[in-house]
Amino acid sequence: MGVKKSNYSIIVHYLILLWVIYLVVFLKLGSFHMRWWDESMFAVNTYEMIESGDYFSFSYNGKPDLYNTKPPLTNWLQILFVKIFGYNELSLRLPSALAACFSIIFIFKFTAKYFGYILAWLSALVLLTSTGFIGYHTARTADSDSLLTFFLLITNLSFIGFILNDKKSNVLIFFIFITLAFNTKLYAAFLFIPAYIFILIYFKKFKKFVVNKIFLFGLLFFLISSVSIIYLREIESPGYLSKIFFNDAGRLFNALEVHSRSSFYYLDNLFSSHFSFWIIFFILGSILIFHINKNTKYTILFSTFVLVVSYLLIITLSLTKLQWYDMPIFPYLALVSGFSIHFFIKKVLGSKNKSDQIKQYSMVILVSIYPFLIMFGKSQANTIGLGERLQEADELYLFNAIKKDENLNGIKVLFHGWNGGLLFYKYKLLANDQEIELHTNIKDFHINDKILVSNDSLKIVLEDSFSLEKLSEYHASKLYRIKDIKEK
Repeated sequence: MGVKKSNYSIIVHYLILLWVIYLVVFLKLGSFHMRWWDESMFAVNTYEMIESGDYFSFSYNGKPDLYNTKPPLTNWLQILFVKIFGYNELSLRLPSALAACFSIIFIFKFTAKYFGYILAWLSALVLLTSTGFIGYHTARTADSDSLLTFFLLITNLSFIGFILNDKKSNVLIFFIFITLAFNTKLYAAFLFIPAYIFILIYFKKFKKFVVNKIFLFGLLFFLISSVSIIYLREIESPGYLSKIFFNDAGRLFNALEVHSRSSFYYLDNLFSSHFSFWIIFFILGSILIFHINKNTKYTILFSTFVLVVSYLLIITLSLTKLQWYDMPIFPYLALVSGFSIHFFIKKVLGSKNKSDQIKQYSMVILVSIYPFLIMFGKSQANTIGLGERLQEADELYLFNAIKKDENLNGIKVLFHGWNGGLLFYKYKLLANDQEIELHTNIKDFHINDKILVSNDSLKIVLEDSFSLEKLSEYHASKLYRIKDIKEK
């Protein structure tokens, strides 16, 4: 039995969608070095988790790690891809990239169901071309925020589904995915809760949502699974409970790790970079919501608007602010923005016949082509600032040398500062039977040692102590051979 004609159209939509997602999210995903901070931290934790076999606790450089207090779900998914593709940049970034891909697909599918394919394409393309969604710490790096965003998206779409149809199955899906979100990034999974309460009260669904057996079962599932994972880590890493209660929960009231920002930090980011192409359409869409009939579309758009405003208000009031904390709101920003663009397209071009639809699709391409090309260029260039290039110069050197299949065995890296990226390359090279050493001082250096160094102060220390022969360089990082020890 053949595929129905209407199904061919649906298949074509999704094939094209997957292609444009691939071009921005997946293409050259492993073609840039392991970045500092969270990405390299997750990479090291994942490698050491594999080596130790302790899947409920983290270690860093062989010691218990209580700096990364997130639950292990992100690392478990990374382990899966490491087992398939090996320990490399691509494997570690695939969970984030896939989460971003599925976020775009699900917002497309949901929007197509209730609004049609024109708006579905607009929402998906707005999301795909948002810098706050496709950028550092988000869709293309080995962090937890893309997974959090996807799990919360399914949580929220299930919640909106319940508001629309009162189906108890939506409550179960809600709890499954909020549990996954919690086991990805702890309390960040709860930041939409004030919005849920407001929406349930506004649509008079609070009692229906809460007073039923599925809600109690879902709540029990959340508590048992989440508490079990936390308890198992506390057993293997004593002090973990105290850390997540007094440190992580305190991010709302204290600026941890010198991450204090202005009150309008997230709004400034949305206007200046994270959503700059589309922010005016979100504002217009937010106004239009309150001028449409109170039907299914109104319910979805109003709920989406509340989710954005509530989440944005909470992270704005929080004293700890980081540029990627706003990632979970981008699917809803995209839906509201897409709605306003579609509204104006219909006003200008009409929407009564097939000819009008062709014009609308043409306008979708016209509106999104420039932002898409810009985002495609950014995702492929992987450009970082001069300060970051200097900071991560040794990682850049090692990445480039491995790509060229150079022999790095025996190299000693003299460094200062964060060593997560260097540990990643140390572990990656071990898989290829090469070993490098990481040093913070020169006391263990000898004649004929090969020393990799990028920090200017360390270069001076090295030059003052040894006669050196420069073997190679890449950006600010130089590889020397020690010819002799200078007399003091």
